[in-house]
Amino acid sequence: MSLECPISSIVLKLFRLHNRIEDKHHKRRQWFLLNINCRKSFIFHGGPLVENALKIHNSVMLKKVLDPDNQLFVLARQGSLNIPKFKSKSLQEIWEFLYPLFVFFYAGLTPLLSSFCSIPVLVMNIARERFSPSIINNPTEFDSPLVASMFLVFSFFPIFLFVWGWLVVFERRMFWTTGLERNGILIKYSRGALVGFIMITIPIALLAMGGLLQFESDPAAWEGWSAVPGVLILLFGWLVQGAAEETLTRGFLLPIFGIRFNPFWGVFISSGLFASLHLFNANLNWIAMINLFLFGVFACIYAMQEGSLWGVFAIHSLWNWAQGNLFGLEVSGSKFGATTLFNLKEVGPDLLTGGAFGPEGGFAVTMVLIAGCVFVYYMAIRKPQLVIQTT
Repeated sequence: MSLECPISSIVLKLFRLHNRIEDKHHKRRQWFLLNINCRKSFIFHGGPLVENALKIHNSVMLKKVLDPDNQLFVLARQGSLNIPKFKSKSLQEIWEFLYPLFVFFYAGLTPLLSSFCSIPVLVMNIARERFSPSIINNPTEFDSPLVASMFLVFSFFPIFLFVWGWLVVFERRMFWTTGLERNGILIKYSRGALVGFIMITIPIALLAMGGLLQFESDPAAWEGWSAVPGVLILLFGWLVQGAAEETLTRGFLLPIFGIRFNPFWGVFISSGLFASLHLFNANLNWIAMINLFLFGVFACIYAMQEGSLWGVFAIHSLWNWAQGNLFGLEVSGSKFGATTLFNLKEVGPDLLTGGAFGPEGGFAVTMVLIAGCVFVYYMAIRKPQLVIQTT
């Protein structure tokens, strides 16, 4: 008996030392496991550590990536609902619950209503072509960068007015509360322009290096360095178009649903509407719908983390402009303005290149958008505070 007690004591001490070392090792690895989203693949020894790790992960996810108190939502809360009042409290609660649904339908109709404002431009374009049957059948086929840019402005600028009108009448808040604060405009917009240009250039460069894109020459198009003036004219139209769509989906719809329900549903609903706005585009395919939804998710997270719309304005506009008028590829199903610096065409499989829809309809863009979402997610959680609760 005299030998058993010391031996058991030594074994117990070694076991405790092993557990302390193992716990320290697991704490060092904890953020690595969480950041690669593999927490379910590992088992932490000791119940409290598992529980704390889950709490930390949820905190990072909710408060960093989908923060309900991000600046976009804070700005949107400055208003107050100005909707009909019911004497019955239950009816009033139901009415306020249904309010986001009315917003959703209004946001869906807004682009259609806005497009009617482009009718004068379409009539002018038809008249320029002397009412030829080809232009009557396809009135949005522009051979002038100025007319094409005017079409973008007349089609999308009214969206700003529709959103502003709703906010003033029903929410009693100013238009700038959609995420248009004046501080840091130049930095945010410039950074967004660079991000948008890089994101669309990467898949195009990969396709070109793989021999899936090649140069072509179109006698009817204004191309090459002589087309720079026309390319810059079209840039103005794309700046309005990109900003209008982002205002509608990320500045208007995202905060309303995100505040009323939660940020996840705000991201999901606004991204879904953004994708559905392209349902009637020519040459649409299922990959394009996935990519449009992914772009919406990326833009939502980017805007929430930046706390404004200036960055996503530039990302959206530069993406479209570079795709259509720098590289000469289809933008969401159609070529635009017959003016481009480089005139490229797809020669590879449509699954990769997007075919007639343009790169946005191919897996090359899918990979870039997924990488973009992961990168923005990582940037949101790269500096979390690790708090281990003691019991």
